[in-house]
Amino acid sequence: MELIYPINFEGHEEWLDSGYAVSLASGDVITRDGEVLGTWRVAYNPEAKPGVDDGSGCFEFIVDGQSAPIFLAGFASLDSRINQGTALSYFTRTIRDWHEAGS
Repeated sequence: MELIYPINFEGHEEWLDSGYAVSLASGDVITRDGEVLGTWRVAYNPEAKPGVDDGSGCFEFIVDGQSAPIFLAGFASLDSRINQGTALSYFTRTIRDWHEAGS
C-alpha cells in the first residue's frame, strides 16, 4: 500500500471494490510516515437492501491497543459513494487533527 495521504486506511478500497464484504470492513489506520495509529472499521447492516432498508452505517476509529472506538462518522446510505465520501472526509480530518494535537 502506497501511503500518499497524511492518514491512510489500509484495505478501504478493497472493501469498496468487494461490494462491502463484511470480512473486509476494517483495517489499519496508518500515517504517511508508516505509523500505525489504530484500526478503522465500518459498522453497518450487510443484509440491507436498497429501497427496503436505509443502509446506514458509520466509520469507527479504534486507537491501537484499545477496544472501543473514539471517533465515529455516520453515513446515511451504504450505496451512496458521495454520502460515504463526505463521512470519510470528516472521519479522516478528525483522526488527523487528533494525531497532530499529540494524540
